[in-house]
Amino acid sequence: MKPGVSGHVERWRGRARDLTHRALTLPGASVILRIARELATASLSDRSMTLSAQAFTSVLPIVVLLTTLPVGRTYLDTALNNLGVNPTRLDASLSTSTTTAFGVVGALMTIAGATSLARALGRMYMQTFRVNKLSWRGWWRWVAVIFLIPAAVTVQGLITPLGDISIFGVHYHRVGPLGLAIVVLASFVTWWALWTVVPRLMVSHQVPMRLLAVNGALTSSLITVYLIGSRIVLPETVPATVNRFGTLGMVFLAISWLYFYAAILVVSATVVHAVATDDGVWGRRVGAFTGVPVPAPVPPNPFALPDQPVAADDRHP
Repeated sequence: MKPGVSGHVERWRGRARDLTHRALTLPGASVILRIARELATASLSDRSMTLSAQAFTSVLPIVVLLTTLPVGRTYLDTALNNLGVNPTRLDASLSTSTTTAFGVVGALMTIAGATSLARALGRMYMQTFRVNKLSWRGWWRWVAVIFLIPAAVTVQGLITPLGDISIFGVHYHRVGPLGLAIVVLASFVTWWALWTVVPRLMVSHQVPMRLLAVNGALTSSLITVYLIGSRIVLPETVPATVNRFGTLGMVFLAISWLYFYAAILVVSATVVHAVATDDGVWGRRVGAFTGVPVPAPVPPNPFALPDQPVAADDRHP
């Protein structure tokens, strides 16, 4: 390399170092770098795929179980209809022997199998917030989670028709402006409550409630936008996919939708944790308001073998 060229390269490197140093001194630069670093190391794709697969195999059996209950059948059918799922097709896909097979033993087996989604959520929040795994005595938390999620979906289905509410009969694509505002607000509150309570059940007091509420607010905001986009895109995508690929295409479409939904959960928790635990000015301010995760002491394993004393003859001199 010629001396002149080498001098130009060194000057450009010096300018790049100066610009980098100045950028790092800007307000919020430390938080942005922390978010980018944690998102890059969060195994986003793996965690999202795991959650979406567990949701696909866990939520449907719980929905089928709920359809066998006469008390909640009316509300569930109404919610599914409003979400664009025809309950009669679900009934047609279930034989009489299948629906009558849900006795006490069948219900317990379905619930036990569906807890795989709750356990996957627990691992994700535990790894994201850097806290310890809860004791097996908290098994009831898994059961609560797998019923809270279908309950939130049912609420979402019941509030969807409120979009018809309008002022002075003004509608746009069969949606009234006032009704749209009500649905968006109700959807936000529903998912905010769900994704504040679910992480709380999964990590307990190891993560402050304020931090979980902020995480729930960010998660709910992204989910609400995602649902609005889904209502616009899916009505045209689903028929075309079914006509071209049949039932298999519908399965892939459902898993893809769940994948992006799960990605919202992972990204939201990662961003909130990165901001609250950053050492910069903004991170310290947010952490002072929300609190930071504090891992609980790991309980002793009752099945672990006690340490064997070392004999005096076996010790090194």
